[in-house]
Amino acid sequence: MKQTEMKEQNTSVKYTRSEIDTLPDETDWERVDALTDEDINAAASSDPDDSPTDADFWKDATVVMPENMVIVDADLLAWFKVHTSDYETQINAVLRSHVEANDS
Repeated sequence: MKQTEMKEQNTSVKYTRSEIDTLPDETDWERVDALTDEDINAAASSDPDDSPTDADFWKDATVVMPENMVIVDADLLAWFKVHTSDYETQINAVLRSHVEANDS
């Protein structure tokens, strides 16, 4: 199959958050709630895409931290979260303002 043919077959659909909120919930919650741990483990074990992990699987694992991660004091983060819904944008604006004011 050609690359252009594959692109034409793309079935991806984008929804806004409000559109998603209006979709009906088709989950059979009674069935989900009735599942035991054994049922869930059996289903996971029989899933060919879900390989089990054990200590050997994780022994060589490493944590990769993002290059641009910043640790903010908990009280500062809490303040921004309380005072604005887009707290990450606001924190960035405060930092940018400081840099611009002190850029020589």
